[in-house]
Amino acid sequence: MTSGRPPMLEGAVKGPVARAAVRGTEMLAAGLMGSIVLLVLANALGRYLFDRPLPWSEEIVMTAMIWVASVGIVLGIVRGSLICCDVLVMRLPVRLRRMLGVVCGVLGGLTLAFFAMKIGAYLSLFGADVTPILRMPKGLGIAALMLSMAGMAAVLLFRSARAAFGGSAS
Repeated sequence: MTSGRPPMLEGAVKGPVARAAVRGTEMLAAGLMGSIVLLVLANALGRYLFDRPLPWSEEIVMTAMIWVASVGIVLGIVRGSLICCDVLVMRLPVRLRRMLGVVCGVLGGLTLAFFAMKIGAYLSLFGADVTPILRMPKGLGIAALMLSMAGMAAVLLFRSARAAFGGSAS
């Protein structure tokens, strides 16, 4: 039984492999967020209690924040919980909603795939540039953006194909 929502917005993750992948991604996001909290706390304590800040922690925190945002948006699209126009879409007939979902999913997926390729090209040119203190490749943060775009594109295109050719897109 479907909720009547457009097929691209159905968020159920089915199958043990998909659930394990989502759980692993959630654990990655939680670990990154915990690391950010610990690093920011350590830097603040070092700065204000001991007058010994940890300037390198800012480079790690900035990269980790990009990864948290990228992982979070992929999880959002996998679950079908991104902001959408349900108020307008739910007024359409079911068949039109389904067609609109497929068309929007394909267009969105192709657009995200295009951006992933462009970010990949940028990464190949500037990804080896390093941060000033730790000399970490700046490509670590850029890679998160590229992977999130590719991941969202894959989810949208997969759901569009399932909705167009095989029933439920969830």
